[in-house]
Amino acid sequence: MPQTDTPLKLLLREFAPDFAAWLLDVSEAEVHRVQPLNIELPVGAVRSDTVFRVTLADGRVTLLHVEFQGRRSESPMPLRMLDYISRLAQRESGYLCSAVLYVGDGAGANDEGTHEIDCPNGAPTLAWCYRVIRLWQMQADDLLALGRPALLALIGQTRIEEPERVLPQVMDTIGQTSDEEKRIRLLAALTSLMRDEEVLEMAEQMIRAIDRDLMLDTPFLRRIRERERAEGRTEGRTEGRIEGRAEGQIEGQIEELTEAILEVLTARLDISMRTYRRLERRLSTVAGDSIGTDRERLAAEVLERLRGLLRAAVLVTDVAGFEQALESLDELTEGD
Repeated sequence: MPQTDTPLKLLLREFAPDFAAWLLDVSEAEVHRVQPLNIELPVGAVRSDTVFRVTLADGRVTLLHVEFQGRRSESPMPLRMLDYISRLAQRESGYLCSAVLYVGDGAGANDEGTHEIDCPNGAPTLAWCYRVIRLWQMQADDLLALGRPALLALIGQTRIEEPERVLPQVMDTIGQTSDEEKRIRLLAALTSLMRDEEVLEMAEQMIRAIDRDLMLDTPFLRRIRERERAEGRTEGRTEGRIEGRAEGQIEGQIEELTEAILEVLTARLDISMRTYRRLERRLSTVAGDSIGTDRERLAAEVLERLRGLLRAAVLVTDVAGFEQALESLDELTEGD
């Protein structure tokens, strides 16, 4: 699920309080503060997706650990979760809650989240548990009933039996988000996480009806969806290999930086759809430079170039200034 991994993690990090309230089964008012933790697990362990320190209104503090998992996993998910939970427990004492959100039909079908290893006499030697949410089994109405706009971006991963009825409710709820930037992020996440092409088309038509200038129907988002359906990438990668994990992390960083640059430009500058697509094609060319024989070196160079372009996107006062930064980058690349 590498093609949905990045938008899922970005959604979680952007709207962490909403996810914390949902996964901890408390009201939004009970979540006082959510602090993302940059925790690197020891060498040899698979890195956890996201860990937060959540402070509740009554003063209790808990670590919240969240994993997104598709149909395939290097090792059984229960054992991976045991590894994560035990390592996190050794780092910090106190409350600890973990959750796995399974994505894709059949993912986690046999995982109930409660596991135990016993002695021959039946006494438990070890027991651990975590919350299991199989998005592919959920009904869209279950998410609607929660009344949290941030969670509705996940609805494309659920079962939508009546899209003609459900989608208008989703758009109406997301539309009530007062922060325009967050509203646009939610609509972008909604489209990038939509599995059904017909439902996606309906959603995009509704979005265009709301505001034709929203930068959502972009080649970048379409590439994410196309890669998700590309069987060679989803089926061919062996997640457990160290080289595969490193490559996936690099690809994720490139995608995140590319998306961040476009989002900054959209938020700061008044750019048309034509200009947006032209800039995205240029950025796509920069990102594509990581393909080659010396992949590791090229990828490092691409990441450095994209970081420079992100700094430029923050500093420039108009589109021409950013395009000048792109031209300077081209000249530097040709010089190499």
